[in-house]
Amino acid sequence: MFAPLFLAHAGCRGLGDNASEDLEPLLVRFWRAGCERWPDIALAPDTFIRHLALHFPRRTTPAEWESLLTQFVPGDLYLACACAQSLPAALAAFERHHMSGVGAALAHMRLPSSVVDEIRQRVRERLLVRTDTAPRIAEYSGRGTLSNWVRVVSLRTALSLLRKPHEEGSLSDALLELVPSPDADPEVETIQRRYQDEFRRALEDAFAILPSEHRYLLRLHFVDRLSTTKLAPLFNVNQSTVSRWLQSAQQAVHDETRRLLMERLDLSSQEVTSLLRTVESHIHLSLSRILNETIHSK
Repeated sequence: MFAPLFLAHAGCRGLGDNASEDLEPLLVRFWRAGCERWPDIALAPDTFIRHLALHFPRRTTPAEWESLLTQFVPGDLYLACACAQSLPAALAAFERHHMSGVGAALAHMRLPSSVVDEIRQRVRERLLVRTDTAPRIAEYSGRGTLSNWVRVVSLRTALSLLRKPHEEGSLSDALLELVPSPDADPEVETIQRRYQDEFRRALEDAFAILPSEHRYLLRLHFVDRLSTTKLAPLFNVNQSTVSRWLQSAQQAVHDETRRLLMERLDLSSQEVTSLLRTVESHIHLSLSRILNETIHSK
């Protein structure tokens, strides 16, 4: 039975037997789709169902399950899960179907073959090597093709390799640079200085809980300065779709940062009002303004 295992790991306990009965055939069909795509990869069904559950949206209702499952690519999620388990057949399939395409994904950068080889090796290490945690390929959510996800990782790896040392910096640094303080209000500036570390942690934590695809998208746009016209072909979508994804990701960072600051800081009513006013205007409006300027300049 797949449904009880899925419900336990998806945080959907207590829904009753009827929910399990409705869900079971959907999961069986999803499992079979993955197996049929990769018949030579012997992945344990329980492992795959747990993996799917961890990437399934939380707080969903039984009426939504069938529609949500159609948003996943079962064969790609199956392969990624098997690679996360370090199954030799899966690693070989990943090499044939995805690592072999890294050169083509970077062709527009016109890099020497030796550099492309180094990037390819770094991508392998980044995605497939197990350290004290699961390999990074376990972060692939199954929504959107695995080939596009690997393409984005490859580009990100290439840009990181080619970036000069003095240009290195964390995403939180880059985002904070995009949140200037135009206000001349000394009280607001004092609050910002006082709670700078808390603000940074909240921003980083808000970014960390985003889906992996949104994190890559924000990194590529705000850290690597790729415009929406350059991002669109990487994800095989049009520019307006990338713009919509960016706006959605920005709003999610903004809302979660605001929530974390409210939760963590023990401020007076006046301080809360001043600090949240700064967060509201600077995180959301500053990032939105930069996004709009990028779009309209193209």
